Amino acid sequence: MNRLRYLLGTTIGRKLVVALTGIVLILFVVGHISGNLTIYIGQSALNSYAHFLQTSPMLWVMRLAMLAIVVLHIALGFTSMRENHLARPETCHAGQSWYLRLYQQRMIISGLVLLAFIACHVAHLTLGVGLGEVSRLKDTSGHVDVYSRVVSTFQNAWIAWAYIAAMLFLAIHLKHTVRAVFQTLGFFRENYFEFFEFLSWMVTLVVVAGFISIPLSVQLGWLTLP
Repeated sequence: MNRLRYLLGTTIGRKLVVALTGIVLILFVVGHISGNLTIYIGQSALNSYAHFLQTSPMLWVMRLAMLAIVVLHIALGFTSMRENHLARPETCHAGQSWYLRLYQQRMIISGLVLLAFIACHVAHLTLGVGLGEVSRLKDTSGHVDVYSRVVSTFQNAWIAWAYIAAMLFLAIHLKHTVRAVFQTLGFFRENYFEFFEFLSWMVTLVVVAGFISIPLSVQLGWLTLP
């Protein structure tokens, strides 16, 4: 515990923890989209995947652990960015254009947007808030009909396009996070710059395209209610 306090008490230690929690969150996002894409296999596939997660004895342990990781990542990330700005006050001149100042604050802005999105997303699709009768539907196997929840939700154009907009903020955050992880851990050297830049773009594009494809498929009528 003392070592952890010491680690969090140093700038390098805080950046290291941000990087490590960033790795966990990247893996979670990649796993999450992998599971979500089973919707294209069919209703049974997505519902079976969701049932497996919902009946796991580790479900709430994982949820609480992920919540703690998200809070730690945001808190230490904000602290690190604040320290960077204080160390380089010339980058925050009042004479800068508004879009440059906005770009410098992109991680804080995208992080806050994603935090609000996660809260709404969990409340709506996980807890069934605002879904009405759809939240109580079961499929032929007796599993919660997550497929119908997702499709009925994204049939609402406002929700679908709000989700897509949130995924664009995810793209901003994820691109920077993937690159920053390698840089903080010492892998982002000059010889490998182009490779890790390419990798950060590819991870971001594949993940975000996967998430965006679902509401788009519903809006285009490619995914429909059974």
